[in-house]
Amino acid sequence: MKSLTIASLLLCAFASQAAHAQAKPEKLVTREELRACMNSEAELAERRKAFDGRIAKNKEEADAIRAERAQLAEEEKTLEENQTKMDRFARKVKAHNVKVQAVKANQDAFNADLDALNKSMVGYNEKCGGITYSSADKEAILKEREAQKK
Repeated sequence: MKSLTIASLLLCAFASQAAHAQAKPEKLVTREELRACMNSEAELAERRKAFDGRIAKNKEEADAIRAERAQLAEEEKTLEENQTKMDRFARKVKAHNVKVQAVKANQDAFNADLDALNKSMVGYNEKCGGITYSSADKEAILKEREAQKK
């Protein structure tokens, strides 16, 4: 029984080595391909950075909506059967609901943009993840970028 287990392990090890030996060898990318990957990486980093500000703004808006909702709930408790107060309160609720819808639309747009960013990142990883490149090409591209900044 023990020899059968060892034989199974050896067979798995040889099969794994054979599969690894048959794996597609890595291709050295051209300078243009490396530049495209580096540009994609920089663009994705900028897009991701922009989301940080949007996240903070969305949180502030949501906090304001919650505070206003709580205030409206308290005001509603104090209303009597006074029609003038009820009308004023109904206008406040309507204005509040408009704000809620605007925040929801903003959040939906944010989620769509975030989904697009995530898809772009997956595409970048598929195209540029694990590439092999010349360090001289990378240095040349970085020097080009520095020259463009000046």
